[in-house]
Amino acid sequence: MPQRRVLLAVLETQDLATSRSDSRATVLVAILHAALFVASLVVVPILAPGARIPNPFGSDDAARAFLLQSGEAIRVSSCLQLASAVCLAALGALMTSRHQPSRDASASGLTMVGGLGAAVLLAAAALCSWALAAPGAVDPGSAFRTLQFLPFLMGGPGWAGFFALFLAGIVRNGTGVLPKWIVRTGWFLSIVSSLAIFVMLTITVSICLPVSRFLGFLWLIWVSVQWNRSVKNALNA
Repeated sequence: MPQRRVLLAVLETQDLATSRSDSRATVLVAILHAALFVASLVVVPILAPGARIPNPFGSDDAARAFLLQSGEAIRVSSCLQLASAVCLAALGALMTSRHQPSRDASASGLTMVGGLGAAVLLAAAALCSWALAAPGAVDPGSAFRTLQFLPFLMGGPGWAGFFALFLAGIVRNGTGVLPKWIVRTGWFLSIVSSLAIFVMLTITVSICLPVSRFLGFLWLIWVSVQWNRSVKNALNA
């Protein structure tokens, strides 16, 4: 089968034990990346009952109240998001190692740059959120609006732009190995993630952020599982 021949060409450049180990690690890291981020959202209403993460385009009063009254929840949430960002960086490295020798370097480059960029911006957003809710933090006054937007811009459109490159790199490298419907879905999510950048100009495209993020989680997990399964089948055939 063509998929098996392509995959074996990749495995020939790697130690077989390393290939098996990396495949399992990719699945685990993809799941952890998604689980930690989802946990960072779930933990807020648990630690701060009745609190809701404010819309950055909403009123200042609601955002100020959330920041000043839910400090512990924000700090725990930020810590979990930072851990999720670390997993994303690791996932980018693992996915880059799957580079097919027959592909040009752009696929590997897109995966590496996109994964690292998305991870760095997600981490920066988490650190900024933690700083805003640090113990002893006070109302920043007139600077609040600007400071509130920093985590959103880095973890929203900033993350989305690099995440689009990350997905595009994986799709390019996976063509011929991954099922066609997974490849098409990956291109779709990459485009949606790219469109999320324009939330800086109009909030009408804001729906692209959760779509690319949460469907992206599922897609990355499925790709990791599919790759792990393909490696097992190729090695056992």
